[in-house]
Amino acid sequence: EVEGHEFFISDYSLHSIGLLLFRRGKHEVFRQFLKDMILNVGVAVSALSAQEMESLIEVAQRFNLDFDDAYQYAVAERYGLTIVSFDADFDRTERGRKVPKDLIKWER
Repeated sequence: EVEGHEFFISDYSLHSIGLLLFRRGKHEVFRQFLKDMILNVGVAVSALSAQEMESLIEVAQRFNLDFDDAYQYAVAERYGLTIVSFDADFDRTERGRKVPKDLIKWER
């Protein structure tokens, strides 16, 4: 938990979701996503400042990551977050990653 929130999304991911939905003409789906995830559930949107963006270069070079993965890694590092992703590129990093099933406790 960070600043009263348990779940986070980077501004990069939020913008990417918006971009994909707008390209498909799904404006109302994006509106509903914002309402459901950000406004109602309280998923926090995390971002890097302009000064923090420089760290992307070092992260990308150190772990051989592309821009979007380096951004996600830098956000996780900045806020002390766990990366939840299906992207195996994060396995090369010090923080590693979890997949969604690692976070779900199944009751039988």
